[in-house]
Amino acid sequence: MSSHVLAIAGALPAERAGIAGVASGFGWSLKEAAGTEALRELAADHIVVAVLFSPGSLQLPWELALQAVLNAAPKTRAILCHGFAEPIHWPQAADAGAFHSLMLPLDLAELRRSLGFVWSAQRNAIVIPISHVPRVKKAGRARSRRVRAVSGM
Repeated sequence: MSSHVLAIAGALPAERAGIAGVASGFGWSLKEAAGTEALRELAADHIVVAVLFSPGSLQLPWELALQAVLNAAPKTRAILCHGFAEPIHWPQAADAGAFHSLMLPLDLAELRRSLGFVWSAQRNAIVIPISHVPRVKKAGRARSRRVRAVSGM
């Protein structure tokens, strides 16, 4: 019998009891996988709704770590956890399959919000193409050009 699981792949510098408490609020249990092979085994026995992972703990650049997580658990929502000093280009990460990102150390309120997005996406089974959302600055520039053209400036 499969159960819904929030997984941690690799080591994550965070308090497990707090993460488990947040996960249980969504009806999920928390399971840890030492690496991507253990994650693959976990995904064979459970429904892995999301995976929290830090590329540094998997000893891979974020692109390869994300791909390894998605290969191990293809139907999961990968949540990239990283420090402030780690450069992550979010549009590239979203295009590569990342569902969300969280800063380390984890803030439980932020984790709860992120898992709420996972819960909602799972419930509604929708895909939102993040990289195709129009940028506000571009829209603003286009509007200002139209205003200048109309006003004769």
